[in-house]
Amino acid sequence: MSSTQIEYSKSNILIVDDTPANLQLLSKMLSEQGYRVRPVSNGSMALSVVQVEPPDMILLDIRMPDMDGYTVCEYLKADKETRDIPIIFISALDATQDKVKAFQVGGLDYITKPFQIEEVIARVETHLALRSLQMQLQDANTKMMMELNLAGEVQASFLPRTLPRIPGWQLTITLQSSRETSGDFYDINLLPNGRLGILVADVVDKGAGAALFMALCWTLYRTYASEFLEEPESVLSAVNRRILEDTSARQFVTAFYGILDPASGCLVYCNAGHCPPFLFKVNADQDFEQLIRTGVPLGVFEDQTWKQSIVQLDSGDVMVLYTDGLTEAQNVDKVLFGENRLIEVIRGYMGHPAQEIQDGIIEELQRFVGDTSQSDDIVLSILLRE
Repeated sequence: MSSTQIEYSKSNILIVDDTPANLQLLSKMLSEQGYRVRPVSNGSMALSVVQVEPPDMILLDIRMPDMDGYTVCEYLKADKETRDIPIIFISALDATQDKVKAFQVGGLDYITKPFQIEEVIARVETHLALRSLQMQLQDANTKMMMELNLAGEVQASFLPRTLPRIPGWQLTITLQSSRETSGDFYDINLLPNGRLGILVADVVDKGAGAALFMALCWTLYRTYASEFLEEPESVLSAVNRRILEDTSARQFVTAFYGILDPASGCLVYCNAGHCPPFLFKVNADQDFEQLIRTGVPLGVFEDQTWKQSIVQLDSGDVMVLYTDGLTEAQNVDKVLFGENRLIEVIRGYMGHPAQEIQDGIIEELQRFVGDTSQSDDIVLSILLRE
């Protein structure tokens, strides 16, 4: 007996054939190879046996009196508990249309009677090996998904669960991940001096590697945000230096970091290669401005500096921060959601509460993309001065 035969010797094979001689021959042949065999003579019995103890494989005749093999196969493939059982048809029907129908109803292989013993054994071994490999891959995938879900939960625990409540201000933020873990992240936290730190960032990669890099960047940001309370440029410079000193991942991250004085409405910020936020003004000649990039992303160059800029938020003004997963979302025609569409949505919601603005943007995005799957993470945040 070969090593493959030994490996699969305990496999359970159901044989369905209304001819006693065929049942006896197939049962004897496979039993001698070490397989556990259950022979039945009709389709109804086969379905009953499968419900009690699903086999590892089924050898199925087509022409049977009460229920033909095609119908048996269709029943099994329609049931999620039995649809993955490999089915090999063994039949005297040799016409092309019979073979085609066998595959159409879910058959995995087709052996023509009279069959050769060596051929049956070889095909049984091959398909059982493939089935075993499939199950191993499914188990590995299940384990991997569980680990990724756990990683996503750990990652989410880094981010603020509640937002600071500041009199005269409304804050919202949402993160929609395209996978179990995210490369986008954010932070909105009250600093010891009463200022508000606002961070929106995007690791320029996807998957588990981006998630790990995100955790590092978030931790470094929190460390230096508490040290440099009024200097976003110093925070980004320190984070950039540590990224390049402590890692060799060749990843980088875009980031917008601003420090808001809630009393005055003054926002000091740096934009490290990130999507420029929109600041909509209610009392200005131009209804909005973009907080443009003031330097390159983090993790690219050593000794990089970022220019600090200052903007003023007055009563009724709205700032919209986001990651590129929002504006680069595509519909079924591969058209981008884009900045212009985002601008028009914001304009339509000016004068509304911050939460309604955020919800309105997300609803319009969902209408635009339709059934197209999300391909990138999205962070969206609204800052409104009452």
